[in-house]
Amino acid sequence: MSLSGALSNAMSGLTANARATIVVSSNIANALNETYGRREVVVATDGTSSWGGVRIASIDRHSDPVLSHQARNAMASASAASIHAGFATKAEALIGSVDTPSSIAARLTDFEAALLSASSDPSSGTRLRTVGQKADALASSFRSASAGIQNLREQAEREIEAAVSDINASLLRLEELNDHIVGARHLGLDTLNQQDERDAVLDKLAAFFPLHVIARESGAVSIFTGQGRTLLDGKAVQLEFDRKPSVEPHMTMGNGLLSGIRIGDDWIDPGNGGMLSGGALAAHFETRDMDAVRLQVQLDGIARDVVERFGPGGPDTTLSMGDSGVFTDAGNAFVAADEVGLAGRLELNSVLDGTSPEIWRWRHGINALTPTDAGASDLLRALSQQLTNQALPNSAALEPSPKSFVDHIHGLSADLASQRVWATDASAFATDRLNGFENLQASDGVNTDEELQRLIELEKSYAANARVIRVVDDMLSELLKM
Repeated sequence: MSLSGALSNAMSGLTANARATIVVSSNIANALNETYGRREVVVATDGTSSWGGVRIASIDRHSDPVLSHQARNAMASASAASIHAGFATKAEALIGSVDTPSSIAARLTDFEAALLSASSDPSSGTRLRTVGQKADALASSFRSASAGIQNLREQAEREIEAAVSDINASLLRLEELNDHIVGARHLGLDTLNQQDERDAVLDKLAAFFPLHVIARESGAVSIFTGQGRTLLDGKAVQLEFDRKPSVEPHMTMGNGLLSGIRIGDDWIDPGNGGMLSGGALAAHFETRDMDAVRLQVQLDGIARDVVERFGPGGPDTTLSMGDSGVFTDAGNAFVAADEVGLAGRLELNSVLDGTSPEIWRWRHGINALTPTDAGASDLLRALSQQLTNQALPNSAALEPSPKSFVDHIHGLSADLASQRVWATDASAFATDRLNGFENLQASDGVNTDEELQRLIELEKSYAANARVIRVVDDMLSELLKM
């Protein structure tokens, strides 16, 4: 080999080593960057040069499409499970248990105790007023729980609006990145950083629903939901959602009072196995339209049960059909057709309030003409027994079997506690599964020990090429001295 050939080979080696050193340094600097794809310089024999040497064939970005797909699906599942677990935890807190002072169960216990206390001394105005106060507190706990449920639905409504905004922004950014990558590849430019950003946007988008990402030969990607709905194939679609400022118990997507998702001319129900199901977006819809509605329906059914137990046909024989009983629908007599939202309107009859001058009606009946025997306790005892009497509920929301009012309350509390445990366990499992895939991705990512080893190898190679150049320089100097 001539001296010129040796010098050319050594220079090409130095050039490749310098570029490889930059790549290794970039890998080490981004070792903790989860969206960074490890780079590796691929060199090849320079067959186009008359002197030989090496050239940089490419800089490869390491990624595993299959593992990325599995990790993104796990992200969607974990996001949905976390939302369901959060709702279950909040729902349990709204209803509470007997150990929670402000819970419906605790207020029911207080009301029952007040009735028993008053029945032992019905002439005591203080005890009768306490009955009124505890009954009012029980009704208030229903209203508070119902308001809390609607707050959760309104929160889900806001989360849907925010999610749609993020999804649209992400899809537009992916369209921009696709265009940039395709154009840059056509010009032979580096697109590695844009590919990193594109994967980061895809990871963010994957929290909302499972994705199918298909790489095109041009360098662009097409994106579809897990159910096959096209989101990006050249042009990005845009989702539309009409958020309502408030949500009432009677409002649902089924009756058109709440919005679904629209893509173009198509209306889509993201929840319950829809085209956008499986992630956070569907979970918010399921919270708004299924989980919270189901809880409200149960609460309304229990509210109806207590209204009817203490209304016409119950212990108070002074009541006729159409009269308001102990508990009312916002001060009016309850009508069966108005069960939806009843828990939020449940109120104590004003003549039985603890501040009413006619508090004696607890003893003699709501429509009694005058107070008679101050020692009469039959009605108070009968009212107390109504809480534990087994009766078949009239509400279709409750199980069609004889149960006491106490059973309904404690059963709801137990069901919510069970659902919270199940949802929390499901969320923990989904999170562990996601962590497993993320660990697998990390194991295929940047290993600083390996990168430092490559840096040492590059240093040795650089020194060898530099030594060749020095030797050639020495030989040329000797030749020039002749």
